[in-house]
Amino acid sequence: MIGSRIKRSGWRRQVMTTALATMATLVGASLARAETATATVEIYSAGSLRGVVGDLTQAAASSFDTEVKATFGGSGSLRERIEKGEKPDLFLSADVGSPRKLQTQGRTVVPVIAFARNRMCIVSPRSANVTPGNLIDRLLAKGVRVKTSTPIADPSGDYAWAIFDRIDAVRPGAGATLKDKAQSLLGVRATPASATQSAAAALFASKQIDVSITYCSGFPALEKEVPELTSFPVPPKLDPHPLYGVAVLSDKPQALRLALFLLSEQGQAIIAKAGLVPVTEPAGESSRD
Repeated sequence: MIGSRIKRSGWRRQVMTTALATMATLVGASLARAETATATVEIYSAGSLRGVVGDLTQAAASSFDTEVKATFGGSGSLRERIEKGEKPDLFLSADVGSPRKLQTQGRTVVPVIAFARNRMCIVSPRSANVTPGNLIDRLLAKGVRVKTSTPIADPSGDYAWAIFDRIDAVRPGAGATLKDKAQSLLGVRATPASATQSAAAALFASKQIDVSITYCSGFPALEKEVPELTSFPVPPKLDPHPLYGVAVLSDKPQALRLALFLLSEQGQAIIAKAGLVPVTEPAGESSRD
């Protein structure tokens, strides 16, 4: 077991080293070709990376004399916009599937690179008494309204559906029931009580949902809006371990630099600060376990 973990750790370091070397070579080549540097890098990013992109924007301005123009949304929806002709320089996705689709279409400058992980959490009011031990029973209970993001358009929804599939493996038939429950609430909306209240907070505050399956990284902000909420990570046997990928879509030197920066020690620290898990940390060994 220890030998296997050492081998996996060595493999991850080798992959990371190769990726960094490749990116560094491309950055150098791009800088050599560029007579005048482009000052703006346009980024399409998953909404769960707002904090990361905010810090990346500051680093780009201070270290690379580069302005970042960011657009946020569901990764699947953003990928479709790119496929229809929109041309950002970087695509930061909450999965690796959407960037890889762009790669297979010949739209990427380098192969897709994983740069962060996340965890899926169960969020509910404390009064609902949802625990890891009774999770499946509570999700299946009649009248308990389960909210997820929309699959395909948003990887968070895909990860939630994967959790339902894992539940189905231990309790046959439960997966279809849970998908039907979540499907019925995909379009539910609540009017925010203020201009700053998030959509998720509005749904809980208006008591339109009982449980949400979402990224653990987003819970601290949600808890500030709705203090009576609590959360816990999905049990390891059910967790699909979200993996985030970056697609480099232009050969702008600044875009390549920012992609490389995400893999650096400083970039991985920004990812950890935002509540995500550095890609160098093995899946399932986060401090949030």
